Amino acid sequence: MVRINLLPIRETLRKRELKQFALFAVVAFVSTLGIMAATYFYFSYRVSSLEDQQRSQQQKLNQLKEKNKEIEVLRNEITRLQKQVDTIERLTKIRDTPAPFLAALSIAIPDEVWVASISKTGHSFTLDGTGVDNTVVVNFVERLLRIRHGFTDQQPWMDATKGQVSYFTNVKLVQIVATAGGTGLGTMSFKIVGNIR
Repeated sequence: MVRINLLPIRETLRKRELKQFALFAVVAFVSTLGIMAATYFYFSYRVSSLEDQQRSQQQKLNQLKEKNKEIEVLRNEITRLQKQVDTIERLTKIRDTPAPFLAALSIAIPDEVWVASISKTGHSFTLDGTGVDNTVVVNFVERLLRIRHGFTDQQPWMDATKGQVSYFTNVKLVQIVATAGGTGLGTMSFKIVGNIR
């Protein structure tokens, strides 16, 4: 009977399997490291890209905030200007009514002058009346020219140092005539024309 010794073949097969396992383990380890490195670099790139996008979006947001501030400033300016326009329209309507004209006239008229008739057409006016003498009538014309635009009862007169303008313009004494009264005292009949600013 023949005996075969199989031990060295088993040892060789086991070494070969061990080499194959070691080679497979090294390849698997290197492949895992490669996949991990590729994943790390991919996600690093994605994070960097997202951070760039975030910075870009933050810059756009900051620009939009600045534009919102500018819009708010413009909105406030529009509101302020609209109030001014409304005030101007209101003042224009008031100015065209006879009340401010009569108020200015009552401030300017001296005690020694009597206005007999008032004629007003648009911004032009004519005053007919009498005064004690020609000095009083001339004083009346000067007082009309001194009423300031936007006058009040407390501050009716212009202050030339403040660059104010008068309520009345082109005020002229176009006629002054001496008249005899019934008591022998003479008066001056006058006609004044002018414009309202």
